[in-house]
Amino acid sequence: MRTISFFSAKGGTGKTTFNMLLASWLKYEKGLRAAVLDFDSPEFNLSYTRKRELKYLQNKGQAPDEKQLYPILEIEDYESKKSLQIVRNLMIDAAGSLDVLILDFGGSFNDGDPVLDLVQAGLVDLIVIPLEMDGMILSSGKSLASVLEQLGQKTLLFFNKVHGKEKPQLYVELERWLAEDGLTVSTHRIKNTVKLRRDADNGSNFLRSTVSFPCKEMQEINPELIQLFEEVSGYGGD
Repeated sequence: MRTISFFSAKGGTGKTTFNMLLASWLKYEKGLRAAVLDFDSPEFNLSYTRKRELKYLQNKGQAPDEKQLYPILEIEDYESKKSLQIVRNLMIDAAGSLDVLILDFGGSFNDGDPVLDLVQAGLVDLIVIPLEMDGMILSSGKSLASVLEQLGQKTLLFFNKVHGKEKPQLYVELERWLAEDGLTVSTHRIKNTVKLRRDADNGSNFLRSTVSFPCKEMQEINPELIQLFEEVSGYGGD
């Protein structure tokens, strides 16, 4: 079983959306046994999206068989050390029945936070960090990746919300800047699209879902996302 998390210490970078989309792609497109541990208390946005989707589909008479969906487990009232052992046991129990476990953390990276506890315990295989053409987000992402790498954690950075107006050379220069710290940046850049922020319950043609993965639409609108997921699912694997 592999454990993967899209994570950022800056809000609004899309970590939960990417964790959701990765889990859906792995389960519904690749046919892998996937599950999510949702640590993002008290909001539990990923879990909340699942509940909204099911309610929306039930109202339309299109409710899916929940046994066919990937499970989402909320980790409530996390307490360092005590809860870490509980999570460790959950992961040990899940190892024989899952191919991939996605971890959705809150945006804090301090002592006692679950993300830092799990990293220090060696329980996360890969942390994927979204970057944007924003000075604060770039600096924060680089610092986060550097700290994680110093802790022995494998990381992969990628550029998100790419508008296409920036000169390609700028990305090359930024990748060189990040490489100075020995960091790895994906060549797959995710372009900015509001459709990734649409949910099932607004009646739109949506891409962000916990119950399906519209691969054809994604290939047309944001093909780099699938290529990024291919890279992430195999990155650093044996």
